[in-house]
Amino acid sequence: MKVRGYSLSLHIGSLFLIITSLVGIVLIYISYQHAQELLDETAKQLSYENSRKIETEYKQNIGPVLTTLDFLAYTTFTDNPEYPMDDKRLLASTYSVFERNEHLVALYFADQAGNFTIIRPLIEEKDKERFKAPEAAILYINKTQTNGKNEIYYLDEGFRQIDYREDNSNQFDPRQRPWYILASDDGKIRLTEPYFFYFLKTHGITLSRKTPDRRHVIGADFTLQSLSEQIKQIGFSEKTQLILFDQQYNVLGQHNSPVSTQSPAPQNRARLQQSIFSPIMNRMSTQIIYEKVTESQEEWSVTLTPVMLTPHVTLLLAEATPKTDLLAPLLSLRDKQLTVTLILLAGGFILAFLIARHLTKPLTALVTLTSNITQFKFKQSRYPRSAIKEISNLSRSLQLMENTLNDILKLLKETAGNHDVDMLAKTITHQSYLVTKAETVIFYAFSAENQTFSKLASHAIIPFKIDINALLKDTPWVKSQLQRGDTVHISRTDNIAKKHMENLFNSDIYLFPLMDHRHQLTGILNLGYEREITREQADKHAFLGELLSFAQIAKENIDHIQQQKHMFHSLVESVATAIDTKSPYSNGNCQRIPSLVKWLTEAVDHDERYYPYFKMDELQWEALHLAAWLHDCGKITTPEYLINKATKLETVYDRIHEIRMRFEVLKTQAVADFWQGVAEGEDKQKLQAVLDKTHQTLDEEFSFVAHCNIGSHTFRADEQQRLRKIAQRTWIRTLDDQAGVSWLEKKRAGEPLDLPVTEKLLDDKPSHQVTWNEDIQSPESAGTEDLLYNRGELHNLSISSGTLSDEERAIINNYINKTQNMLKQLSYPEHMKHVPDIAGNHRERIDGQGYPRALKAEELSIQDRVMAVADIFEALTSGDRPYKKAKNLAESIQIMTNMAITGHLDPRLYLLFLEKDIYQLYADVFLDIRQCAPIDKETHIKQVKQYLKTLV
Repeated sequence: MKVRGYSLSLHIGSLFLIITSLVGIVLIYISYQHAQELLDETAKQLSYENSRKIETEYKQNIGPVLTTLDFLAYTTFTDNPEYPMDDKRLLASTYSVFERNEHLVALYFADQAGNFTIIRPLIEEKDKERFKAPEAAILYINKTQTNGKNEIYYLDEGFRQIDYREDNSNQFDPRQRPWYILASDDGKIRLTEPYFFYFLKTHGITLSRKTPDRRHVIGADFTLQSLSEQIKQIGFSEKTQLILFDQQYNVLGQHNSPVSTQSPAPQNRARLQQSIFSPIMNRMSTQIIYEKVTESQEEWSVTLTPVMLTPHVTLLLAEATPKTDLLAPLLSLRDKQLTVTLILLAGGFILAFLIARHLTKPLTALVTLTSNITQFKFKQSRYPRSAIKEISNLSRSLQLMENTLNDILKLLKETAGNHDVDMLAKTITHQSYLVTKAETVIFYAFSAENQTFSKLASHAIIPFKIDINALLKDTPWVKSQLQRGDTVHISRTDNIAKKHMENLFNSDIYLFPLMDHRHQLTGILNLGYEREITREQADKHAFLGELLSFAQIAKENIDHIQQQKHMFHSLVESVATAIDTKSPYSNGNCQRIPSLVKWLTEAVDHDERYYPYFKMDELQWEALHLAAWLHDCGKITTPEYLINKATKLETVYDRIHEIRMRFEVLKTQAVADFWQGVAEGEDKQKLQAVLDKTHQTLDEEFSFVAHCNIGSHTFRADEQQRLRKIAQRTWIRTLDDQAGVSWLEKKRAGEPLDLPVTEKLLDDKPSHQVTWNEDIQSPESAGTEDLLYNRGELHNLSISSGTLSDEERAIINNYINKTQNMLKQLSYPEHMKHVPDIAGNHRERIDGQGYPRALKAEELSIQDRVMAVADIFEALTSGDRPYKKAKNLAESIQIMTNMAITGHLDPRLYLLFLEKDIYQLYADVFLDIRQCAPIDKETHIKQVKQYLKTLV
């Protein structure tokens, strides 16, 4: 017969559920029965606590009254027949007692003759209406005598009498009242049984005592309204019914009960006999009376508790509370226990099922794990655990194999993914620690320059203070063994360790060599252990050796990449340096710009106010560095004489010398004309005067022409006229101007003229005009369509400002296009594709009026704007040029401030330039001390910020 089998996990789970359920049911039953037993005690304890609350409330309210009675008993006011009219201070004190004790409604005294005086406060309007008092009255004083005389006084806030009434209607004899009778000769305060105050329509008590001379009795009326209010607050639940009785079972206060303090006593008693309070009616006991009552199919706990106000006065507190309300916390606890039990049963069943399933399927899991390993699917968190020793050992073996394979693949990926030797060293040391758990892990790299090993990375819990170079030098066999590719083990007990004992804190040191493809020692991995290594750690050394062999390959690749990158950057810097050295006046420009760009970009990168979202990573820094070095590479195509053009007539040389010779020719011609006139017999004195005047005129005109040749001179309209007039002078050329020149210049000059020929002193000849040809195309930004150069003498001397003509300025400006075109021809990695734009946009403006592309602000990156600020500041502060003098720091900052508020520069970027003192840092490094004129930084900052407000 085939027996149907069930899963062990189901058996274990079911058994766990049954046992836990039985335990939970027994515990809940015992807890509920215990709750039933505690019900009676809970009801009694609740009633006792409520009685204490009422007693405490009474004592808190009655205390000041007792003090007042004692105080009045020892005063002499009772002997004064005019009291209290003539003692306003005592009246004020009495009224203050009434104000502070709202349940104190009257103070009075009586003598042995039956004379009686009572004082009542008139605080509320109903009190004034009850005693027919004037509106301003605050105290009511009534004096009576046994002969029938009845006097009533009304006092205002100043305790002045404002009304008085008298009649003979008094029939009251205080000597017959219980409070008078209770007052004994011992001087102690006595308390009457609660009774109904006729005037106030409420229950209360009277406190009384005799004066020390035993001739007067002083009393005070005190309402029990506070006790009635107190019982409203002590109900256990909303259904709780409370009644406060006196010794005759008259109702003094109630809450939720069928009786009322305003109803007649017989009516209340009849209602109580028909209520749940009937079992405790008319019963007297000094202990708590407890009864269980069932009404309307609901069980009630009813108690009667004595409330001792004084040793002579005891009240009774009746309390009825539904049994379900008393047990509500216990029932809630039972429900919570049941809920928690059910949750624990469900969770425990699931947990037991999972544990059982885990125990019964370890072999299946191991098969699955083995399959995953063969497919390189490493899931190290899912190894099975079993109490069976053989299965547990198999699981650990598979786990070790998977971890080893996973670690080596992970390390190979991380090692291969590094592009920096320092990061590679950190990866090696970190992973070596994870694999071996060695307390000291240090990676040393060999430097070919100084032939020593230096520390690249360390992961040391225990420090290693021995100099590795000194160790290799003192023990040549260690270095020799490492160079052969063998691992070196040094124990603390070895002879070589004794010399370094003071600095050796490890018990064992293992040195692993890193060998390159030429089998040269390029690195050492130092593993140090605090105590003798375990077998598992020793097994990891072979794995670590394989990892280091791959790490060496990665290191060689990184070194090769770094060398290529270093060579590329060196080539870039060499090109930039060559451009700088092309002109002796711009030397150092390309070196200064990268430093300034770096400082300003770092300020932007750390700024959280103007550029909170701008952050530079390592690749962006590399691109910016390259762009800063190559920003002027297009100048390599610009003729040197244009870059350094110091005068308007300067080309390869300054043609002012040609014009000077022409003036010299004219002066010589004037001398020749003088002597010819003398030879012809003309008046020598007149001829001498003409010669002197001609020479003077020619000297003045040449001086003016020479002055016009200076770039700092700005032409006026009258000076333009004078220059044209001078240009009309003629001189005679007798030599061929095409002899000894190139064929290209002959082509520009055209057909030769017959000699001698008369030419203008200053002229714009066809040979002065160099046109664009097929090899040299006109750039879009050149500004001229036909001419490459216009070297006309009059044309150049007429330049209104500076030394460059429009054609020459277009060629100068075209270096930006040349820069971008040259850089765009290079092949860049992805992170450097913006290098041409960053390098070529430093002449653009924020307002879109820059060149070469007139880009708008939103089209310019932060790097573009940084380059613009750096380039302008460097140009303003750079050394003397042939065409200008170097400006000092104050002049440069003023110019740049004007540029920042006129749309040339980014104003926020310029604010950072000022606020972070970038200009001062640059001046300290690169500027001559004579240029470092002080500036008012705050004034410039304020000016730029005001401009920014206008943009909002």
